[in-house]
Amino acid sequence: MEEKLYQNIDLPQNNPLKIPEDFPKETKKKPLNPKIILLIALGIFIFILLIASLIVTQIRQQNPNINAIPTIVPITATPTNNDSLIPTQYQEDFKNLEKSFEEDPDLPAPQIDIEVGL
Repeated sequence: MEEKLYQNIDLPQNNPLKIPEDFPKETKKKPLNPKIILLIALGIFIFILLIASLIVTQIRQQNPNINAIPTIVPITATPTNNDSLIPTQYQEDFKNLEKSFEEDPDLPAPQIDIEVGL
């Protein structure tokens, strides 16, 4: 029976760290994986955004007027006094509505049904 060698046959030398000069060197570079290229591009993009955010933060801290909060002015709702905006056929109805809003109806409070949900 023939003996099969499954071992990796290395260079015959005493010191495995010493590589002979006639040993062929691989100089071929493997092409980069597209995922690695995308990862590098995203990293550069994030770095640029980081630098831009730091610059904007410094500018905002130097100019406090940019961060000023506008004051809120409440607008009161007033009934329409200008009749020219309302078509003539509806002016009388709008006047009746405005009169009914001025009156204070004395409605009783609604009764609560305590049996609901039991």
